[in-house]
Amino acid sequence: MGSRSPDAIVIIGLVREALFALAGTALGIVGTLLTDLWRARKADIRERRERLRNACVDFTAALVRLRQAFWGRGYDAEGRRTTMREAHDEARVQFERLRLSTTSLQVQEEARYALRYGYGLLRQLEGLPPREDEVEPSALDQLEDHLVRLFVEVRQELGVPRPHHVLSERAFFEKISPTAAVD
Repeated sequence: MGSRSPDAIVIIGLVREALFALAGTALGIVGTLLTDLWRARKADIRERRERLRNACVDFTAALVRLRQAFWGRGYDAEGRRTTMREAHDEARVQFERLRLSTTSLQVQEEARYALRYGYGLLRQLEGLPPREDEVEPSALDQLEDHLVRLFVEVRQELGVPRPHHVLSERAFFEKISPTAAVD
């Protein structure tokens, strides 16, 4: 092997420096892109969770209005019926929004059951007999049970610690007084 000329050594050195500079630039670009992708993914997850939380809150709020009107406190007969119909219609709309916001079939199923038993309350107010599955336990009890299960499932999907720690209305009233749970 012959010795290299000083010009060749300089050229090889410049090429080597250029390759290192190019590699550094490429790594910087890839790092920036990966960081941006990671941030976008985190923002997307945060936004999706917020949509799910809001959909669940709005769905639940409509069913709670329906339940409150069923209990009848502060309503005349027509106001009670109107409020229950409007609340059921709103719950139906919010159910569809919830279905679009969740990735969990269990969330959808629990929400659908809650909606079914909410409608059962409306049917009873209109003088129709309870459906076969609304006799024991009652539609009101089943509405409450499925709402609690819905909360657990949504909390799991949201990543809330201890998602099963949900206090039901019935459990709360039974803790106060066994007769209060009926009220």
